[in-house]
Amino acid sequence: MASLQLPVDTAARLVSQLGNSGFPLALWDWINTLLPIGHLSSVRYNQPAAGQQVESVDWLFSRGYNDQRIVEQALTSYLSRHWRQDPLLAHVEQLLDPQLVLIRNSDITADDYAMDGFNQPQVIEECNLLGRSADGVYVLAVYRQIGQTPFTLEELSLLRQLGELIVPLVVQHARLTVSTQRSQTQALTYLFDRRLATEGIRLSPRELSICHCLLLGLSSSRIAEQLAVRPSSVKTYVERAFLKLGVSSRAELYAWSLQYA
Repeated sequence: MASLQLPVDTAARLVSQLGNSGFPLALWDWINTLLPIGHLSSVRYNQPAAGQQVESVDWLFSRGYNDQRIVEQALTSYLSRHWRQDPLLAHVEQLLDPQLVLIRNSDITADDYAMDGFNQPQVIEECNLLGRSADGVYVLAVYRQIGQTPFTLEELSLLRQLGELIVPLVVQHARLTVSTQRSQTQALTYLFDRRLATEGIRLSPRELSICHCLLLGLSSSRIAEQLAVRPSSVKTYVERAFLKLGVSSRAELYAWSLQYA
């Protein structure tokens, strides 16, 4: 199978939604253009280091066709107790490199977990994409449900490639979600400034200020008002800054800022 390429417009949409509530939908839409899934969810297993005991599990996001009430029940029971019964846990605890783990309904030996996590949500297969970060193991799970066919070998190969692209985005989304809650301003502008310094790109003070304003979501008219310049001047400074950075839109500016985060 040829190497999976992330289209530029899709990448821009995903990156622009990092840390925002729209990220799960953007991810859901893209995956479903590649292969049909019934549901997706993401969690973080909090583990100090590989080989050590997982301390807890945090839910990050979910998206799918399921009844929200059933999803919430499945998540609540999983986060409170079923994660300890999950066959995935053995893979999580020893994980070093990115991995794909396929779990079928028949693999679940705990009857209560099978009922809450698979039978009630009508799940037949769960494909887990795993990646380790400093704060634990991140997992994106995509599901096939009753009425859908099991994952084929070709689809699993595609998902394995997909994991190499998606899991780092999930990690960054989780970090930015926390950063946004604390201070979205500091998160994005810090990453932007750090990359400027790393690459030795020099912006004028006005260009830098305007890029910061764009990263904060300010409109051109609001930027002009805040910096006491004409709207036409804002446009000129934006064009100059974007030329130096090699970007052409606000979404690409987000992507540029987060590329090495």
